[in-house]
Amino acid sequence: MTKLIVVSELMRAALRKLESFAAFDGLPIHIGGESGTGKELVANWVHERSSRARRNFVPVNCASLPDGLVEAELFGHTRGAFTGATQAREGLIAHADGGTLFLDEVADLPPRAQTALLRALQEKEYRRLGEACLRRSNFRLISASHKNLSEEVDAGRFRRDLFFRLKVVHVELPALRERPADILPLAAHCVRTQSRLLGVAPRGFTREAERRLGQYGWPGNVRELENEVVQALVRAQEAEAIGVEHLSLPSADTSAEGRALGAASRAFERRFLTDSLAAHGGNRTRTARALGLSRQGLYRKLKRLGVRRGP
Repeated sequence: MTKLIVVSELMRAALRKLESFAAFDGLPIHIGGESGTGKELVANWVHERSSRARRNFVPVNCASLPDGLVEAELFGHTRGAFTGATQAREGLIAHADGGTLFLDEVADLPPRAQTALLRALQEKEYRRLGEACLRRSNFRLISASHKNLSEEVDAGRFRRDLFFRLKVVHVELPALRERPADILPLAAHCVRTQSRLLGVAPRGFTREAERRLGQYGWPGNVRELENEVVQALVRAQEAEAIGVEHLSLPSADTSAEGRALGAASRAFERRFLTDSLAAHGGNRTRTARALGLSRQGLYRKLKRLGVRRGP
């Protein structure tokens, strides 16, 4: 079973609302919140509390689906449906039949895939690419996005009818900085789990390290906290406890000049990526290749800096 470490009342309230709807597994759920707040983990937690718990939980990050193949990945395809389709393949919706399909970053779905998803939700029917006959899949949809879907609808990037279909139940997960009571329990849990994975002895934090963890703003939320703990465990192998010298977090008295320099650096990097995308016609694959990055590396940079991606 999925274990959630929650102390704060703010997060408990969000989970109580989700749990109250978990059993009504015909209702779609949309989970909002910043990147790194644990939306996939919470979606799995909901799935385990539904009547579909014995069937598949199928997580999909819509932002990472290959260009031009989103529909093929979601709905499947026949042999020869497109160049490179050497054999027929079931889609992720078929794998989710009887279970739960979790679409993370659903706002990044292209228009054609949004239309096909709407039909699948309304009729429980879909077509594989290259196939005329309809197939059926009885899945429960949980979607998530760090973007504001209402704003995406107003901007014409997301279907209004799909928006209303997804947000029958909507819960916003609070950012980690909004639930400081959870920071140290989460850090301790990360130490226990990550030390086993790394094969190192678990250790606690000094009081100064705990203070530093509690004072930091955690813009990357729980994901950033997990990464910080992993690095600290590696650095503190010869120490009895994890101290501030093993953390890479800035002190609370970071100067205004330092913050301004960081903001200027991010602005420069944002402009550089925007110009690079424009120079390659918005094509992410060519942009990543030109910058010596993997596609996923480019995705992460674009998301971190809030740059809208090209096609």
